[in-house]
This record gives sequence, structure tokens and C-alpha cells, in this order.
Amino acid sequence: MSLKNKVAVLAGSKGAIAISIAKMLLKENAIVIVPAQSAKDLLWIKQIEAVTGSGSIITMLADYPDFYRAEQMTDDIIERFGKIDLSIACFESSSLTKPLNQVEITDWERTIEQNITAFFVAARLSFIGIKKSRRGMFISIDFTNHTLKTEQAKLTRLSLCMQKEMAKMFFEEIKDTNMEYYHLYVDPNKKKNKSQNNYIHPDELGALILDLYDGNTKGKDPLFHWMHNDH
Repeated sequence: MSLKNKVAVLAGSKGAIAISIAKMLLKENAIVIVPAQSAKDLLWIKQIEAVTGSGSIITMLADYPDFYRAEQMTDDIIERFGKIDLSIACFESSSLTKPLNQVEITDWERTIEQNITAFFVAARLSFIGIKKSRRGMFISIDFTNHTLKTEQAKLTRLSLCMQKEMAKMFFEEIKDTNMEYYHLYVDPNKKKNKSQNNYIHPDELGALILDLYDGNTKGKDPLFHWMHNDH
């Protein structure tokens, strides 16, 4: 297995898609590290306890909007394992269905923290950790298309579009290094096994990640078509 004994960091939400990715990594015998903000976040691990395979899951306390605490976690991973082979940012956002002129400042600050700052910290520290490892892969998962269909979720749509632009900028900065970076478009409303608007169904995400890590990108360019030099 290509992921056997590989160190994989899974940052972001603790939703259904993140759980399915964690299960896939464990089945492939990876060492899965999950940042947690509190003891409450650890409860989701119970949902993957029955996974077969010889992988292991490790939780570390880190609040991803807090750069310095997350940076310490990254240093701890490098010190303990000597590497980060795969880092995945999976930030599933809840939709705030209010027009912008009715959004409370507290909602604005929370959305920016969760959708922009947290993603920035996850990506930045992934690149730092992978650089120290000399090689590795970073994958960011994009839910923008599904959210854009929610007409009234204007603040969430705005923040996710900012996240997408940030991903493009990060790619431009690291494309000539020995790191690999894939930005995957996911839409739960898309039909399985059907190419549509460059998006994939969440159930196909695990297999796609495995293919990318194995270096099998044949026929998959449309899924991240802007990640080329002509964009």
C-alpha cells in the first residue's frame, strides 16, 4: 500500500466527508493525525473505531485559527515522525442564509476565522512541514460550487471564493518546488461516475486521493484544471 506508515494530517471540519477520508487513510495503513481544538472534538473518533487495517489515528491539540499553536503542533509532528507525507485541508462550511446587510459582525468574524484564517494557517503550515520533510503532498478540498447554489448564503459564498483565490496563489508560489498540490472540487449533488462541471461526488473523494498519491493523474486534469501554468 502506498500509504502504509505514511504520516497524514487531516485538518478542518469533523463532518461526514472528513470522517470518510480518515477511514480511507486508516484502511490504507497510514498514520493519521487529527488536530483538535477541544476534548469535544475528539468524540468524532468513535465513528471510525471499527475501521479495519493497521493504520493508527493520533489527535493533537491545535486551534487552526491560532497560527502559533498550530505551528507548535507541526514542529511536534516533525520531531516525532520526521516527516509529513500528506496534508489534507477539508473545511466544510455551514451556510449562513442572511443577506449581507443583515449579517451580524460576530457572524462576519466567525466566518472569516473559520473559512479564511483557518485555511490559510492549514495551508501555510502544511507547506512548512512538507518542506522540512523535503517532499510531500497537500490537498485542499473545495465546496464552493455547492455553496454558490445557495443563493442567500452570501457571506459563506464570499468567504469560500476568497479561499479559492488563496489556493490559486499558494499553488503559484510552490508549483516549482518538490511539493505536490491538488485542489479538488467536491459537490454532494453531483452524480457519481459522471464528469460534470469539473466536480466530483464526495463518495469518490477517497479513491481520487489514493490515485493522486500513487501518481495516477491520467484523465483527472479537468478536476483541477486551473492548476496549470496557463492559468
